[in-house]
Amino acid sequence: MKQMIGLSGLLLLCIYLVYNSPQISQKNSDIDSLETGAIVDPETTDEILETIIPELEYVHEKDQDNEVDGYIVETYREYEVHRDEKGKIIKQVPTSNFDYIRYKKY
Repeated sequence: MKQMIGLSGLLLLCIYLVYNSPQISQKNSDIDSLETGAIVDPETTDEILETIIPELEYVHEKDQDNEVDGYIVETYREYEVHRDEKGKIIKQVPTSNFDYIRYKKY
């Protein structure tokens, strides 16, 4: 009987720790996102751009579309898109990757 009470107490302690740990880490993550009001130096913005992982997006290049053998061929070019925390595009760099979609012209 004493073992049963001891094990159930240990089980309750483990459940308590598991369910309360995410709240503690969430409180600590709020500290990292505080606004400091610091002014960013223009020289450091290049360093920041190097640390941002760019997203790869394909953009339709309408001026390169053409018709070949009764098919309409659309050209899409891949771009590296760097965005800030608010989602605003900071920098957009074209890559050498292209994708082509072919449609039958009726």
